[in-house]
Amino acid sequence: MRVLLIIPTNQYKYVYPSLLSVTDFPTGFAYLASSLKEAGHEVFGLNLNNIAGYPSAYEMVHDRLSRSLREVQPKLIGLGGLCTDYKFIKDALRIIRNSTPDVPVVCGGGIINHDAEYIFNLLKSDFCIVEEGEEVIVSLANALEKGEDYSQIPNLGYWKGSKAKFTKEDFNYGDIDSRPFPDYEPFGIREMLDDYPLAARWLYRYTRPYPRSMVLVTARSCPFNCSFCVHRRGPKYRARSIRNIIEELAQMYTRYEFNTLVVLDELFAVDKQRMKDFCNALLEAKETYKWDFDWMFQTHPSASLDYETLKLAKEAGCYFFGYGLESASPRVLASMNKKTKVPQIAEAIRIAGSVGIGFGGNFIFGDPAENVETVFETMEFFQKYCQDIHISMATVQAYPGSKIFEGCVEESDKLGYYEKIDESSRNMTSLPDRLWLPWVYCLQLLASSLTWVKSTNATYYKRGVEVQEVRAACPFCGRESFHREMVAATKTVKAPLWKLLRIALKTAWFYLLSPKHHFLKALKPILVDRSAMPFLATGCPYCGKRFRIILPRKSSLKKRLMFEGVWRAIK
Repeated sequence: MRVLLIIPTNQYKYVYPSLLSVTDFPTGFAYLASSLKEAGHEVFGLNLNNIAGYPSAYEMVHDRLSRSLREVQPKLIGLGGLCTDYKFIKDALRIIRNSTPDVPVVCGGGIINHDAEYIFNLLKSDFCIVEEGEEVIVSLANALEKGEDYSQIPNLGYWKGSKAKFTKEDFNYGDIDSRPFPDYEPFGIREMLDDYPLAARWLYRYTRPYPRSMVLVTARSCPFNCSFCVHRRGPKYRARSIRNIIEELAQMYTRYEFNTLVVLDELFAVDKQRMKDFCNALLEAKETYKWDFDWMFQTHPSASLDYETLKLAKEAGCYFFGYGLESASPRVLASMNKKTKVPQIAEAIRIAGSVGIGFGGNFIFGDPAENVETVFETMEFFQKYCQDIHISMATVQAYPGSKIFEGCVEESDKLGYYEKIDESSRNMTSLPDRLWLPWVYCLQLLASSLTWVKSTNATYYKRGVEVQEVRAACPFCGRESFHREMVAATKTVKAPLWKLLRIALKTAWFYLLSPKHHFLKALKPILVDRSAMPFLATGCPYCGKRFRIILPRKSSLKKRLMFEGVWRAIK
């Protein structure tokens, strides 16, 4: 059977045209492709990213999808994504129905997993798959090809007349090592690696000026139950064997010669012994096969990271790890069901710094337990421990499947919620909007400018049409490094920050400065008055710290020539 798998485009979420790298590729589609191929089906991929030259994202999707349907003539179409892909999936279904009304469409991914009944009835695809899709889509393709009954396939949604039906749930998928390795070939992986490597997030590539970033999934699901997370039900947590992981790395490295590896699953180092086994196996493989790549991972705060384990990881090429921070308030952490102790976070930051590995995480404000005191607790922790690490700040989002979503959106308001998802932040705290929303706006404004991050001047700078080259000395360890970034990655503080703050507080200053709610003081750790200079944010490949590189203004020819002259003299 000819199966067409359609990748959701990020061009609906950002300004068109925008770029997608392998590191943000939805790996589930690659696993579907390999499973279908192993079962004898023909697989075609349509990656609706990195395509320019159209008046809008919708016109691009309409043209490319219609063309692909004509050329491939599929017998089954796979479509899906996250809840934030709702608009794209809705448009893609409409285009498919107009072009090939008789071809069945199966939907899957997070948008189905966490709100299956509502979304299936809303979008009305022919089928939907709940949770992991490899076995189900293969069974469905086999049944459709042979004209057999599919109503006994587990975890499948289908229609009986005008009524949606769901088969029994069965999340016992068997041995995870028995699944075929993901196949990225149908989706233009070589183009993503060759032409768009700088579209990867800078955290995924700052050790390599010419990055070729690849991804790896070493486990499925999550055993934890954080209130804001959507992984609260479904399959149990299963981790792949180290032998199986190394086999996939060997296959990928031979094919793609990547030089940075992103371990995508969020619990990689929770089992300390497994982490050590992976590092030792990787060191042996690098010696045997002459692999040359750096890697990073993500983990939960329950991981008992120690100096010896992280030192071994660095020896094996690890340069950075992400840590589930979320908050530094015990009250908020308890509300989030994080089971994390604040001293535990501080110790992990200290150990990472002593080893020389980059440490990253997010502070997300707005949990229902958030109040003035909890905001101050997090910001005080930030000021004491976090100003030289890779921290970002945002607000909690109530996504379908999470505990905080329950009761946050009325059933009658669901359609409007999906239509405008991610366009605004809902206030779930006990604080009134007149206090909460202006503070959130100010926080996001200042955090986006990275005002607190230590800066250094570029020692060499060359700006091309799309890519700029920069050399600078780390303000922490003093070692010089070379970086390449897309021109679009440059940020500028367009005015002294007190002016930006005055604009932000134009209509809300009297609330923020009231004696009862000193939210303005909470911004003090990130409120630094700097002049308007363009800059790049990056990390040091040697000590792992975060810093900003101040660039010469585009119009400053004299400064640019000076930097280039200094660079020539150094060379």
